[in-house]
Amino acid sequence: MSPLEIMRERRAAKKQELDELLAGPTSEKRDLNSDESEKFDSLVEEIRKCDERIGELEEQEKREAAAAAARVETGHTGEQRSAAQVTDPVMYQRGDASKSFFRDLYLSRKGDRDAHERLTRHQAQVVEKRALSTTAGAGGEFAPPLWLIDEYVKFARAGRKFADSLDPMPLPSGVSSVNIPKVTGGTSTAVQASQNTSVSDTDLTTGSVSSGITTVAGKQVVALQLIEQSGIPFDQVVAGDLAADHARSVDTQALLGSGSSGQLEGVYTYFAASGTVNVTYTQATPAVGGAGGFYAKLFAAASAIEGARFLPPDTVWMHPRRWNWILSSSDSQNRPLVTPNGTPVNVVGEKTGNSAEGVVGQIGGLQVITDANMKTNTGAGTNQDPVMVGVKSDLKFWESAIHADTFDAPYADSMGILFRIYSYTALIPSRYTTSVSVIDGTGLIAPTF
Repeated sequence: MSPLEIMRERRAAKKQELDELLAGPTSEKRDLNSDESEKFDSLVEEIRKCDERIGELEEQEKREAAAAAARVETGHTGEQRSAAQVTDPVMYQRGDASKSFFRDLYLSRKGDRDAHERLTRHQAQVVEKRALSTTAGAGGEFAPPLWLIDEYVKFARAGRKFADSLDPMPLPSGVSSVNIPKVTGGTSTAVQASQNTSVSDTDLTTGSVSSGITTVAGKQVVALQLIEQSGIPFDQVVAGDLAADHARSVDTQALLGSGSSGQLEGVYTYFAASGTVNVTYTQATPAVGGAGGFYAKLFAAASAIEGARFLPPDTVWMHPRRWNWILSSSDSQNRPLVTPNGTPVNVVGEKTGNSAEGVVGQIGGLQVITDANMKTNTGAGTNQDPVMVGVKSDLKFWESAIHADTFDAPYADSMGILFRIYSYTALIPSRYTTSVSVIDGTGLIAPTF
């Protein structure tokens, strides 16, 4: 979809919001109240901005069409682009000191039309690349630069490997909770005793599982001098650091959220308390192999899941220290139990790549994902790091786009600017109580090497 098509869709959506806003007062034959009036002004302004940008893109499209026609007329048709293709250069790029995202956010609030124009073009680029208009928080606020979003995926998300492994889905806009229907009691079938006799009949019963919407946000107050006088785009420092900690916070919520005080109910939190297929691993001298060893407990967990969920688990989540303990283990002939990928001879698993976190290999055919946000302080000695085995697709996780803004009014007397980033998340781990088996116990005390 081209930037012009995106802006037209965005304008149509805002116009629909405006029509819906006016429907009530019109039918009730009354004036707008204060909230409605404020929303009306905001929508009118957004539609005006859309109209301006649509006009610019239409002019650019006309120029593209004229250029294409000229190339055809002169016979220079090679390498020509479609007349309908509108391509702007990326507005904010890493290392480009001439333009700063957060500086433009600040200047646009001061009435700088050039800064606002750069932000508007940038937003169209982000919407086109990330389809942000379909997710919560996609309107009103500007999204961070594309390079920052890309780095957030590639590097800043090093602290959220568990959350990423759940294949996050876009969080729908305009919702205060996410609800999923659940069958709590099934139908039945049975052999018919004889002809013309009643067949088995059991009514289906249903319920639902839900998640509230959690806001993960952070802020930083920066001196105005750094915005106006800095020789580098300071957003690369501040926004990058905020994004890194935002990634850590989202991951911690997905794993360990308490389910209260605005938090998500984390996967470990739910299954450690409510799971019905958990396994206890106790071994005086913990070992990977052998009777009663970790490998045996891993498949005790897999067996419990398969016997209750009727699906095979596909993923093992653990702390990096537990994976390194496995890597350091060897058999009686001092042969490693886990070998580099490509040399699977009499081994329990394979190591793929050299990563501190994320997909690091497989054990017993199950994908291993390490995450440093996993607990390492459970048990009586507060020194155990539980391992989770599960059916990854049973766990449902939603998140919005990450958004950014600046504010100066509260800090005018000290010449400060507040930078803020935020996103919304939702998580439902409780579709099935047998999706994940938590392995814990004294066998998982801090390993020695």
